[in-house]
Amino acid sequence: MGAGIARDAAMRGLSVTLIEKRTIGFGTSSRSSRLIHGGIRYLELGDIGLVYEALHERTTLLAIAPHLVRRQPFLFVMDRGAWWPWCRVGIGVMLYKLLAGSGSLGAHHPLTRKGILRREPLLDHAPLIGGAIYQDAHGDDIGLVRSNIAAARALGVEVLEETDAQVQVHGDSVEATLPDGRTIRAGALVLALGPWTDEVRSAIGLPDRDLVGGTKGIHIAFPIERLPLSHAVALRHPDDRRVMFCVPEPELGRVLVGTTDTETDEPPEALTVGEDDVAYLLRAVQHLFPTLDLTAADISDRWVGVRPLLQQGGSESSRSREHEIVREGRALTVAGGKLTTYREMAEEAVDLVGEVLGRELPPCRTADVALP
Repeated sequence: MGAGIARDAAMRGLSVTLIEKRTIGFGTSSRSSRLIHGGIRYLELGDIGLVYEALHERTTLLAIAPHLVRRQPFLFVMDRGAWWPWCRVGIGVMLYKLLAGSGSLGAHHPLTRKGILRREPLLDHAPLIGGAIYQDAHGDDIGLVRSNIAAARALGVEVLEETDAQVQVHGDSVEATLPDGRTIRAGALVLALGPWTDEVRSAIGLPDRDLVGGTKGIHIAFPIERLPLSHAVALRHPDDRRVMFCVPEPELGRVLVGTTDTETDEPPEALTVGEDDVAYLLRAVQHLFPTLDLTAADISDRWVGVRPLLQQGGSESSRSREHEIVREGRALTVAGGKLTTYREMAEEAVDLVGEVLGRELPPCRTADVALP
C-alpha cells in the first residue's frame, strides 16, 4: 500500500517521502499467498462487491505487470457431500466468471471426478466426488512492492528505509524528525502500516480506534519433485472445511500450500510458525495425495504473516477483506484490504490527499501505465 500510494502521488505531481522503519516489504507484503484473485470463497460470505472489485483489479494488474502477475487456472475439488454442494460450487464458479466480465480469463464450469483427473492425474487416489474449474492469477508479492518503489523513485520519491522517524501531526502541517536530526515537513501524512496500524497511531498521538484485528496466516512449501502438481488446487480442509490452496510455482521449484487463519497476540515482527499449524496444512496435503507419503521432513520452506483485516466480530475466516480510510485532519490511515486491490486503494487514498491539501489533483493513471 505504501509503495502504491507513493507511486500514484508522485505521478500526480506531488512531492513524496516514504519512510519505512525496516526494509520495504518486510511485513505482510512479502509473506502472502501470492494470489492475485477475486476471492472465490468470499462469495459464500456475500461479499459480492469486494469480489467484483478484486476481479477487475486482477485484470488491471495482469495488464500493467505481466512480468509479475500471470493467469492461474484452479481446480476446486470436493471430497464430501452430494449433488447439491457440487451444484453450488458449479454455480459459484459461473458467478465468478460473470463478475469478472471481459477479464474472466477462461473456463469456469463444474467437473466430474473424471474431468478433474483428466486435468490433474496426481489426484487419482484422492477421495473426490467432483468439483469445478475456474480462473485466477498468481503474482510475485514482493516483486510488486519493489516495482512500485522503482517507479516511485524514478519520479523523485525519497525512500528512507531502516528509519525510525518521530512524527507529529499539527493543525496545518506534519513533521517527521529523522534519527540524524533532519526534519521533513509535509502537508499530509498517509499511514499504510498493515498490522502495525494501531501501534503506530498510538505512538504519534492519534485517537485509539482499534482499527485492525489481524489474523495469522502460515504457509508451507514442498519441492516440486516431491509434489509434482501441474494445476493449482483449491480444496476444503478435511478437518474444518476451510478453503485452502495448493499452488505450483515452477519458477521457484516448489508447490505453495496455505493458509491458516487464526487469531494471534504475537507481535507482527516476531511471529512464529507453530508446529500445530504446520501439521494442519500437512494433513490436507496428505488427504489429497495419500500415495506420496509426504511428511514434515519434505517441507522445504515455511513462513508466516498477519492479515491486517479491519477489526470485526465473527470467526477468523469469515471476516471481510474490505478496507477503510480514516481522515483525521492532516492524517489519513489506510486499514484493511487485500493485496489484489492495493492499486485501487492507493488511488482512493491519493484522491483524499488532494482534499487534505486543498488541491485538485490530476486523474489517477496507475491503471494505464505499466510497472517496470
